[in-house]
Amino acid sequence: MRLVLLSVILVSVVGCKSSPKREVNEASATPASSAMASQDRQIQAMASFEMNGFTLTGAEYWPYAGTEDIKYPQEVLWGFYPKQGEVPPGETDKNPASASEQAIACATTAYAQLQRFLAQPPAKLQRIIELGKISGDVVPRFYLWTNDYQRAATPYPPGVREARLWFWKRKQPEPPKPPGYWKWESVLTQRGECLTPPPAQIETYLTTMLDEMERAHSTPKR
Repeated sequence: MRLVLLSVILVSVVGCKSSPKREVNEASATPASSAMASQDRQIQAMASFEMNGFTLTGAEYWPYAGTEDIKYPQEVLWGFYPKQGEVPPGETDKNPASASEQAIACATTAYAQLQRFLAQPPAKLQRIIELGKISGDVVPRFYLWTNDYQRAATPYPPGVREARLWFWKRKQPEPPKPPGYWKWESVLTQRGECLTPPPAQIETYLTTMLDEMERAHSTPKR
């Protein structure tokens, strides 16, 4: 009888000691939503890449400060991880400053979004590239652009740029340089919010651009 009572007491004591461990483990578990939010920050380091016929060539950061507009190209930072005093690949001048950690984090999020976008490129984008090969003025080359407004005034008199996808064309051809680049443009706001190109804007832009190119190619030359 005493042996039975002693066993019951031991089981109760062990059970009481083990229960707090279960509570700690459950409390420290990462929710699924948090895991998804941190997924982009866990990707590999940013670098140029090729995917489905498209190429990400490089990156640029535009740090704004105060109420004045940024001076281009003197104050623009080049490269995926710009550091003050370093000459980035493909450039001849040293970067005047280093990109902020927050801006790099925003660029990393945009980089991951761009990879997902090019993993299954829209049919409209592919058709634009086909027509661009004929006209010679649109190429499948991308550039990552991050606007950093953390040190800019609120409101910012020159205006805050929009997070968007668009195609930049050179005013004058400069062979052997490409005629332009697709800009995957993101915005880090004064409040530290990272905005990347929204699907609705991408769809609208590609639809408009394709319509214009289809009309231009269907119009007989005189």
